[in-house]
Amino acid sequence: MTSLFKNICTNINHKCALCSKSTSSKAFLCPECLEDLPWLRSACHICALPLSVTDTMHICGQCLKSPPPFDSTQAVFLYRFPVSAIIPKIKHQAGLHHTAWLADCLLKRLLHRPQAWPDAIIPVPIHPLRLIGRGFNQSTLIARYLSQHLQIPLLLNQLTKNKHTKSQSSLTAKQRRTNLQHAFSYHGPLIRHIALVDDVVTTGTTVKEICSTLRNAGIVRIDIWVIARTPSPD
Repeated sequence: MTSLFKNICTNINHKCALCSKSTSSKAFLCPECLEDLPWLRSACHICALPLSVTDTMHICGQCLKSPPPFDSTQAVFLYRFPVSAIIPKIKHQAGLHHTAWLADCLLKRLLHRPQAWPDAIIPVPIHPLRLIGRGFNQSTLIARYLSQHLQIPLLLNQLTKNKHTKSQSSLTAKQRRTNLQHAFSYHGPLIRHIALVDDVVTTGTTVKEICSTLRNAGIVRIDIWVIARTPSPD
């Protein structure tokens, strides 16, 4: 899969992926479409829900009231069009070339935000049956890109999804919580600080369930790194 991923990334035509205008030899989008993307410019430092640019606390009310089992979240975009159309394409072979560009956007965001780097990077896992059906895990592709460019170790098989669950996208928030109970396990080394990588955080149910598992395994600090964050319906 790694060689396929690289081949697709190096053989894309040089037209804007959204409007089809000609672009520079390395550009994925034209300048106009790039500017129009739903960049997440001001957000809660913990959960990445969007905040007003005038908010000086940088932490949302929900995280102050009930802190989640992770320490910070870095997201590049709001999960709105056209990002909401691009990311689902990652799950299909024809859309794999989108992953390198999205992962590079996340890399640039991380490099421009002062932080303590984690000891290891872990992708959000999918169940083996889903991996067989799809052929790859999009979170692993993103995590591998970040690991290679940041020179941070990548842990691939220590965090596993043992329960074959329904797709979270079709469930309510309450159903999502029930759906993922006891779905993950960690059998890796005791590491003080990790970054958990995924494509999208919606309600946060998946990352919260995983982080509870990682906390129980003794991991002290957990940062969430994602491409996009779904805004609160409120």
